[in-house]
Amino acid sequence: MDKFDSNSQSTAHDLSEIQSFYNGTSVFLTGATGFVGNLILEKLIRTCFGVKKIYVLIREKKGKTTDERFKKLFNDPLFALMKKEQPNYLEKVTAVIGDCCLPNLGIQEQYMDIMKDEVNIVIHSAATVRFDEHLRKAVNINIVALQDLLKMSQEMRNLKAFVHISTAYSNCAGRKVVDEVYYKPPISGDNLFQFMNSLDDDYITRITPSMLKEWPNTYAMTKAIAEGEIAVHGKGLPIGVIRPSMIVATDNEPVPGWINNIYGPTGVCAATGVGLMRCMCADPDQIADIVPGDFISNAVVASAWDIHNQWKEHRNSNCEVEADGLNKEQFVPPIYNVVSSSSNPLTWREFLAFNTKHGCHTPSVRAIWPFMLRLTKNKYEYTILCFLLHILPALIIDSLAKLTGRKPQLLDGYKKMHKFSEVIAYFALQSWTFHDNNTKSLIKKLSKLDQSLFRFDVAKLDWNEYFKKHVLGIRLYILKDPMDTVPEALRRNKILYMIHYTLMSFLVALFMLVVYGLFLLFGR
Repeated sequence: MDKFDSNSQSTAHDLSEIQSFYNGTSVFLTGATGFVGNLILEKLIRTCFGVKKIYVLIREKKGKTTDERFKKLFNDPLFALMKKEQPNYLEKVTAVIGDCCLPNLGIQEQYMDIMKDEVNIVIHSAATVRFDEHLRKAVNINIVALQDLLKMSQEMRNLKAFVHISTAYSNCAGRKVVDEVYYKPPISGDNLFQFMNSLDDDYITRITPSMLKEWPNTYAMTKAIAEGEIAVHGKGLPIGVIRPSMIVATDNEPVPGWINNIYGPTGVCAATGVGLMRCMCADPDQIADIVPGDFISNAVVASAWDIHNQWKEHRNSNCEVEADGLNKEQFVPPIYNVVSSSSNPLTWREFLAFNTKHGCHTPSVRAIWPFMLRLTKNKYEYTILCFLLHILPALIIDSLAKLTGRKPQLLDGYKKMHKFSEVIAYFALQSWTFHDNNTKSLIKKLSKLDQSLFRFDVAKLDWNEYFKKHVLGIRLYILKDPMDTVPEALRRNKILYMIHYTLMSFLVALFMLVVYGLFLLFGR
């Protein structure tokens, strides 16, 4: 067999089963500019280097053209190893102008024809992950865009697999056990879209809480409805669904601890690391169901291979059934719950302990207070702690800022942080049982080589070692604080601890003095 890459000395015989599956294929990837999409794109280019072409959907944003965003995409340190191993990577990647908010994802006609003729694998990673997103926008991006992409895929002549990335929490409303099955959505995507179009934005905002019912936010609800669209518009396609739990920084690939957002648990650690967050509404004994980002990208890439194999097996068995004069069965798209709770559970207490341990070893020079966080499941206690530990200090500091002619910012920052805390509290005060038999079965199907190349077995993850990378990743990639500032940060941290304990001693002494004064006043 001919060599697939002029820069590689490997032949097809040297490839793993998954690498062989991608060899010579064209992939259409949405959400490539997002966290998971970045990881998938990097992984495909670096490890599945026999891939022929990757079409990435990119829209204009904040005054930057599609071309500018495409060029900037590869400037991230995430792609450094890929650039070294695959220097001709740009020959494999083509930007497709589009927007998930527009009909047919805003894709121009010339690209439509290319996709119909050339695309073999579709990976739909695009979504609005803002939990408080306006319902109309969440519907357009999370539901309508999927519908349109499924309809396009029906016309792709050589489609081998379609992977839709959902969330483990799409079906958490009203149930504590989530199986790898399709659940009936509360409303069809078409009906919800028509209903949204009959209302103005302000009215939608007012009625959204009543529409959510048991769902925690617009993200989870629209993702649940989107899964229902697969049964309607994805009928007959080789399709499957990945449902990850809370996604956090990478474990190893391609950069340990890489993260580019402050969603979910990452936001908690970043805010605590700089000394802003000091209390959180969470049950310490509930499960923090987190999965490293590279485990998700590996699972996505591997699942396309498994979906295709299941699809081929289904078609072959149906041919035999038809030959016997029997009715053929519909292909049931597999669902993969990619979670940590079933095989390597981690409580919020342990989550805090690991972050505190490693956060204190490598504090940030940007910290304004030591790494301290109190978890409480009592909402009244949380409210009191927020006032004492967040609002009161913010009022004092902002007042001093005004007196010195500076702009007060802390109080506004805490308002945003408390809104974020309310969102994550839903997931930190309760746990779910996620069955992940399909995911475990997929891992067993992989050869030893593929298990090494596409690692996503959470059972083998060492949480202590992981959180070393997690803390450093937040320091490096979120706080932009290089490692050479660690000695200075450690000295600064000692001073902050001294100030903290001095202040606490003063407040305790003041409190005791007030109590003693009241005793003298009323005890006579």
